[in-house]
Amino acid sequence: MAVYVVGDFLRETRLRKGYTQEEVSYGICTTASLSRIENGAQKPGRLILEKLFERLGTENNLFNSFVSREDMELYSAIQELIRNVTDEEIDKIESQIATVEKMINNASSLERQCLLFAKSKLAVQKEENNKKAMEILMEVIHITLPDFDGKTPLRSNLLTFDEITIINSIAVRHASNKEYFKAIQLGMWLKEYMEDKIVDGKMKTAKYPMILYNLSNWFGNEKYHKEALSMADEGIKFSVKYGNLAAFPILVFNKGAALAEMGYINEGKKYLRQSITIFEAMEKDERIQVAIDWCKTHYGIEF
Repeated sequence: MAVYVVGDFLRETRLRKGYTQEEVSYGICTTASLSRIENGAQKPGRLILEKLFERLGTENNLFNSFVSREDMELYSAIQELIRNVTDEEIDKIESQIATVEKMINNASSLERQCLLFAKSKLAVQKEENNKKAMEILMEVIHITLPDFDGKTPLRSNLLTFDEITIINSIAVRHASNKEYFKAIQLGMWLKEYMEDKIVDGKMKTAKYPMILYNLSNWFGNEKYHKEALSMADEGIKFSVKYGNLAAFPILVFNKGAALAEMGYINEGKKYLRQSITIFEAMEKDERIQVAIDWCKTHYGIEF
């Protein structure tokens, strides 16, 4: 049986997928550093190793990078910050930012990217400052993708999961400004990238349905209801297959809304009712009332 070390696995995976060292390392580390990692001459830090795996379209489920106690504590603190951002726990985000900042003496670019992204979330949720959030997000993405202009997809670039999340957040900010075409352009880039480049895993299971949900919203806002229905349908099928309960009911709601907008009121009503039932089962009370009010206001449907 062959025994792999991390450098061998990185190199063989990269070559099998036909990627250059420049494509994989861009914005994460130097090409020379990746070469040394692949040859076993340099031990990568935990965060760098994770992002290199993500650029290769997979997750680091096989290898651990043995680091100092301080590095491990910092990595754990950053992971907690990421979880708080994902859950939109605003008070916890603010507290965890302070914790991480105290632990960082000479922050790496990847650590700084995580901190700035968390601060962009605060700008939106706490300060309700869309312009400030967009400025921070552009600063965040330029840490690893300096050529990205915030509008035009970089289809030749490989992406980490963090970069996908940041670009999706930039698209959301465009949509908040009612610039739906810009949002759709970025959303379709991410959708196609995740379909073509990323193998199944927990990060794809979490992020892909939300990208489809956003696209269904944005197409609907632009009155492209057939496309909105298609995005919702794709998201529902994926969520059922991979068990994403968070995205499932909101995608079902969007399917019902798209059908209603297309004139299929009875069929649309069926899916809208289903989504409300699922929200009730999940005890998402805030979602229930929003859904009920939306149906009554837009379609004259009462539940």
